[in-house]
Amino acid sequence: MISILIHAAGDPDLLAETIRRATYETAVDSELIVVGKVDDLPDRIGLGRPPDRIVWLDQPGLSRAQAINEGLTRARGEFVSTLSAGEFHFDDALRIVANAAERHPFTDCFYGDTMLTDVAGRPFAEFNALDMTRRHGRRHLRLCPASTFIRRQAIERVGPLDTALHHWADYELWIRLERADAAFTQIPRLLAARRTGTHERAPSDFTVVPSQESLDELMQVRLDGWRSRLSTSRIAWYGTARAMAAASEDRARIGVGPALRYALEAQQRWGNGRPLGMSRRLVLAAKIAGLSAGGRFLKEFQVKPLRQMEIRRFQFLRRKVFRLRNHAPRPLSLPQHYTRPRILPSPPSISIITPSFNQGHVLEDTIRSVLEQGYPALEYIVQDGGSTDGSVGILERYSSRLTYWESAPDGGQSEAINLGMQRTTGEIMAYLNSDDLLLPGSLAYVADYFQTHPEVDVVYGHRVLIDEGGQEIGRWVLPPHDEHAIAFADFIPQETMFWRRSAWERAGSRIDESFRFAMDWDLILRFRDAGLTFRRLPRFLGAFRVWPDQKSLSWWLPFGRRESERLTARTLGNTPSRETIRREVRRYVQRHWLLDKLYLAGLVRY
Repeated sequence: MISILIHAAGDPDLLAETIRRATYETAVDSELIVVGKVDDLPDRIGLGRPPDRIVWLDQPGLSRAQAINEGLTRARGEFVSTLSAGEFHFDDALRIVANAAERHPFTDCFYGDTMLTDVAGRPFAEFNALDMTRRHGRRHLRLCPASTFIRRQAIERVGPLDTALHHWADYELWIRLERADAAFTQIPRLLAARRTGTHERAPSDFTVVPSQESLDELMQVRLDGWRSRLSTSRIAWYGTARAMAAASEDRARIGVGPALRYALEAQQRWGNGRPLGMSRRLVLAAKIAGLSAGGRFLKEFQVKPLRQMEIRRFQFLRRKVFRLRNHAPRPLSLPQHYTRPRILPSPPSISIITPSFNQGHVLEDTIRSVLEQGYPALEYIVQDGGSTDGSVGILERYSSRLTYWESAPDGGQSEAINLGMQRTTGEIMAYLNSDDLLLPGSLAYVADYFQTHPEVDVVYGHRVLIDEGGQEIGRWVLPPHDEHAIAFADFIPQETMFWRRSAWERAGSRIDESFRFAMDWDLILRFRDAGLTFRRLPRFLGAFRVWPDQKSLSWWLPFGRRESERLTARTLGNTPSRETIRREVRRYVQRHWLLDKLYLAGLVRY
């Protein structure tokens, strides 16, 4: 049995939502214990489980640590997890933990990753737990309470939460468990969601600014927990975080001077009174300068906004692949040879499908990017899902130049692609989403390559990133195809990928409609499993549009991350942690980094 403890405090609507969602889990033996001001909660919430599986403890005025401790005295489950207002477990989280408990009977604490949402409930970041089998993970204990499940007997061995702590009681408990040699096992899955923040702000600009009280409590807990004076790196982190808290409205102005002053104060307070010599002061200042410039101190909270703050002076050194904004918007410029006609004696037929739904503001640009290729053997089909925003009018204007178009309700993007593909006859196939673009000359270039390289089945090229207005905001210069890395991360730009019809048939002749986000990666992995040959072409073939409300951003955390977990489990036989994925694709990213710098320096051209 799993006991879920909820502190009944905070926003009443968020609390009601948390309790309501916690009642949906019925596949796993579990109980729900709600502690706090609960006198009117049962009447306000529609329950999804028998009332006898919920314990209501009406004890208003308790702090979170006090409420959780009170709930522990009533808990009967073998494992315990906690939720606060605005948090919830994903539908299959308890089942995943129960299965892990069967495989690891001696584990005291299971933990996973967390989806972070803003105050409006919009996902904006991941909280990635560290691997506790590695020294770095055990020293930092970066976990999230909602995604942590602790064996109740382990808590009884080390004692309950410290009620004197207001911000870091869970962290202090984890330190005691770690010092007692408790066994931690990572579940590299999204297990819970946490709503964070106290003000409205666009998700792409959101960050967490810890208060001075929270920072001071954290430093003291660390000092007590590890029983040693704090390191220079930790002192530098504190000073930078304090400076950020003081300048929270303008993160770009985190100065080294104020941060160094706060750090020296921390050294006097938590450094056993030992003053820093000039050499160590220089080291401290250097660490603070690096933290302030790169924002690395935020890794303590693992808040990674979708659009990160630009640091222009370090922009050249950053990798570009997997990032959706590389620089400030500027006009898109391509070499002259992209627009030169390429005459093919017997051009192979190419079929392109564009699935669309209510994308009228960008649909015409997409259609024109395909039709203006001037490719003589083109089948172009637009499968619209019954748009109501003017898309039909655009399709009617271009109907004479389209092979086929239809506007009717469908089951989503994957089904729309399949409906369109069923009407194609081309030797070469692709699909282009209704907010992306083909770059000039791409079709003729791809056709010529397929004709001269009959051994190749699937091709793709470099990617240009554009914003909602069509301005360039970045480029992905990709190294040659890596069969190993593609099993861990999808680095292939979908809008640049083309394949032979024979490859499509060998992979099942359809998109898997159970995927809402990662259908392109699923197709790529099926191509790979069929033994097909991939090539990365030395040319920018397509442009990927980045805009705030697009599916690629808003769906990644609730759907894309979990679909990616499903694909890696199918391909690798297990779900790797985020650290493992980063480690396995590191060589590929390094090759990209070097090629990108050569491209920026003008030493290689595409």
